[in-house]
Amino acid sequence: MRGMTGLGRMAIVLLAGMLAGACRDRGGATVGGREPVRLDSVPRNVEVRLYVASDWAWNEEDTLRVTVVNGTEQPLSGSLNLFVGGPMEMLVDSAGGSGGTRPGDVLSSGEGTRVVFPLGTLAPGASGEFRQAVRTPPAPRQRRPSAENDTTSRFAVRAWVAAADGAEVAQAADTIRIRAGSEVVAGGCGGVEDVAVTRYGIGPLRLDMAAADVRTLCPEARDTTWKQEGTTERGMSVRLAGRPVTLVLAGQKVQRIVVDTAGLRTGTGVGVGSTLAELRARYGRMCAGQGEGRVAVWFPAAPGVSFGLDSATAPVQGGTVDAQALPDSAAVVRLWVRQGTDDCPAS
Repeated sequence: MRGMTGLGRMAIVLLAGMLAGACRDRGGATVGGREPVRLDSVPRNVEVRLYVASDWAWNEEDTLRVTVVNGTEQPLSGSLNLFVGGPMEMLVDSAGGSGGTRPGDVLSSGEGTRVVFPLGTLAPGASGEFRQAVRTPPAPRQRRPSAENDTTSRFAVRAWVAAADGAEVAQAADTIRIRAGSEVVAGGCGGVEDVAVTRYGIGPLRLDMAAADVRTLCPEARDTTWKQEGTTERGMSVRLAGRPVTLVLAGQKVQRIVVDTAGLRTGTGVGVGSTLAELRARYGRMCAGQGEGRVAVWFPAAPGVSFGLDSATAPVQGGTVDAQALPDSAAVVRLWVRQGTDDCPAS
């Protein structure tokens, strides 16, 4: 992920006003050593600073940074809302702010995604910093120039502080702009380097991507079919960083991605050939079940990715798998990037 130095733009909006009447309506609430006054009753002098990098590429991970400054004379409570226009992705599992701040609600719509960070309590004159990892979408298919096409490489970003009653107090807005010539097309996907297995996909290939867009990004992609538990599956064969992967299609969209050769790994360094001991050490609590004719394990701490194990795995008893009974020596022979639940099934 690129560092935040050298960011090109900073959007600052300052809303100032004295709402002494609001304090009187509250009966003269005080704050010294007591409950913080809610944001909607504080004389407002709140500043929101939104930092957006000036140089973005397709299928790139980067960080948005927001600073909230409490210029009031009383503690601040409320929430920070950060919105990015679709199809930008909020990488919520990797998001974090200063002091380990984590987002609360994640709300998605056809227009984009919004994450809500609790402000906690900001002391008078204090500030809080919030960071959010995002990923730009893969390059779109080439279209004929049009007025509409001018907006396909621009994504709106907005940050605002909301009071306890939901009213907007201060806000800042900017735009993520994709630089020209950053499409991953030349040479196909086989030459793409530095790809990692994530909950959203692998390199430029993403879950829910249209098959037509896969062919645009990876001209060498080939259609394929196979039998799986008596059912004919349909998909595409693609090479990423010189390693083969299989895209399983549902209709004309990528439903899951299958890796069964060594070389492609998660951000923590595990993949085909890793042992169950390594997975347990990196991800902690483990769930187990059956998938595609073998024992599969997954981890709430590593959402969106399942690991298929070799024949050294303990046998399935009564149709269920005891995760605790699986031996540390079991090896990963397959990875699935998929949608669906990431928690353990009820026993």
